[in-house]
Order: sequence, then structure tokens, then C-alpha cells
Amino acid sequence: MRLSAQIIQSAEQRTNPLGEREIILRSLAIPAIEHLAVSRDQFDTMDLSNNHLQRLDNFPKMERLATLYLGGNEISYVDARNLKKNVPNLNTIIMTGNGVKGWNVLSDLGEGCPKLEYLSLVGNPITRRQHYRLYTIHKIPTLKVLDFQKVKQSERERAQRLAASAAGAAMEADCRLEARAAASSAADDGAVTSKSYNGDNESNTFEPGEGKNAEESFATQFTLEEKAQIREMVANAASAEEIDRIENLVKKGIFPGKTDNSGSIPPPPPPPPEDQDNEPSKRQKTD
Repeated sequence: MRLSAQIIQSAEQRTNPLGEREIILRSLAIPAIEHLAVSRDQFDTMDLSNNHLQRLDNFPKMERLATLYLGGNEISYVDARNLKKNVPNLNTIIMTGNGVKGWNVLSDLGEGCPKLEYLSLVGNPITRRQHYRLYTIHKIPTLKVLDFQKVKQSERERAQRLAASAAGAAMEADCRLEARAAASSAADDGAVTSKSYNGDNESNTFEPGEGKNAEESFATQFTLEEKAQIREMVANAASAEEIDRIENLVKKGIFPGKTDNSGSIPPPPPPPPEDQDNEPSKRQKTD
């Protein structure tokens, strides 16, 4: 099920036992993170457990968000740049039972989450790799608790020694190789994920300028300036209906433009008057 603006607005919201505002988006078969701007950065905690997420990316500006529950997904890719820029205050990530297997993901978590103190990767393939715990402590020095076990000072010292050793250098080389492999496959993974957004019941009627989905049209039909304006429109949208309207227009390759108070698109300006002196020549060309 696609994470639509309506689903976010109708999701359960509560004050959890820690006194934090939390939104519950678990067990909805969500394939990708999107439309979170509609939440207006009103939550400290977000529960996205037991979905079908493969990538931790595409967050809008959410400076309040501090805790992510991501257990039971399929995450194997982390966008460090997106997290660092838009979710800079992440303190806790629970990512048990996912698909993390590369050293590069640990490096991306360390780079993208400079305030991360609590992390769980229990049940991920990477936990079976040699020196996993020490390498994680080295790449994310802010950690206080890893896999529900307190990080000890002796472990920090051992992690430093590992990093300075030949084994540590070999792990860093593997990390760089795995990062390049992840970067090369990230676009393909995103394309496969986006195909599921439309569902099996979507009409396949072709419209000029229309891509298979809004993401494809956004990438191919608009200039950089128009893309920036569209992002701003979505961020400032007053309702879920407004976001859906913008997305439908983008899918058709139509620039949404600015809306009036009624939410409708102002009509295009009338064409300039034609020069009457040129009318005969135009008719001749037509004939």
C-alpha cells in the first residue's frame, strides 16, 4: 500500500509512555517513504515497523523527529545525505530484522545521524560478519547502546585499535567497494519500487507528456527551477487533497503553478493578438 497523504493524516497518533508524540504507520505494506511533509514535523517518534521498506531515504525536513522504529522491513540502503540534512536530530533507530549486510550502511548511519545514541540491528545479516560490533562502534562514535547492550569504554578502545590495524584497513576497503555497488544499484532499486506505486488496477491510457508515475515525470519533464518550485508547493500544501492534485498534474507532465484561494489552477494567459497583416500569408501556407 502506498504511503499517501490520506493515510498519514488518518493514522493513529498518541503520546507514548515516554511523553513523546508518536505516529503509528506500522503493518501497512508500505514500499517506500513519501509524503511525510504532510505530518508538518509534529512528531518525536515514528513507527514504520513491519512494512516493505527497502530504503531509508526521502525524508522531508523533520527536525523534531528523534526516534524511528523500522523493525521487520527489508532495508538495505541508507541515504546519509538525506538524513543529515532533513532529520538531523535522530537519536534512536530500531532496525531489527532488516536486510542490512554491507559495511557501507554502518558508515552511512554514522555520517547521516551525528546524534545517534541507540541503534539495534539484531537479525540483520551484517551482525554475522566478523568484528561487526567493534566496526559499528568505530563508525558511529556517538553510540551509547548497540543491539540493546551498553557500549563499554573497553569496546571503544578495541574499536580504535581495530581501525588502526591491517584488518581495519581491509574492512574500510570493503566498505568503499560495497558503497560503490550500492550506489550503482540504488537507481534500479528505486525504479523497481516505484512500479508498485500505481497498483494493478491503474489505467494504462496514454496521455502526452505522462510518465508511468509522478516520480518519472518529475525527473524527466521539468527544469531544475520547476522541480524546486514543485517541492516547495508540496511542503506548503494546506491539505492532503492539494498534495494529490499536485502529484496528479506532475504525473501528466503539467507544471502545477500557483493556486488561488479556491485551490484551482489559474487559467493560462490569453495568446497575444495575431497581426492581421499576416493573415493572408498564413492562409496561403495552410492551403
